[in-house]
Amino acid sequence: MAATAERTGTPPTAEHISELDVAIEVGPNGPALGAILGAGLGVFYLGFLTTLTEMAVGVHDWLIFQDRVGPLSGKTTMTGVAWLVSWAVLHLAWRKREVPFLPVAALTVALMVAGNVLMLPPVFQRLAVD
Repeated sequence: MAATAERTGTPPTAEHISELDVAIEVGPNGPALGAILGAGLGVFYLGFLTTLTEMAVGVHDWLIFQDRVGPLSGKTTMTGVAWLVSWAVLHLAWRKREVPFLPVAALTVALMVAGNVLMLPPVFQRLAVD
């Protein structure tokens, strides 16, 4: 009956749909959750480097990849590299696994909150070396 509905151009009815026996294969969720956790780690890396740059003069000077931009060029470059590496590692580690969603989501949110807090000027300026 579904084939008739497709040929005639009429939309399938509820009885057509109930007759269809469609099996949807869903792979493991590990790679997707690796990407989600990788994003949380990326935000945390940026916050950590922002604070570390204020705390250590050597790190501040080392992260100046472009003089006109200052240490922001190094912070964003190194964060991008660390994010890609963590995403790749998580993808490879979890590519064939079914990973529980809630713990990964909670950890991702916690990392994002911590990373954003570390990027707040009152926080990193308080930790700055004078």
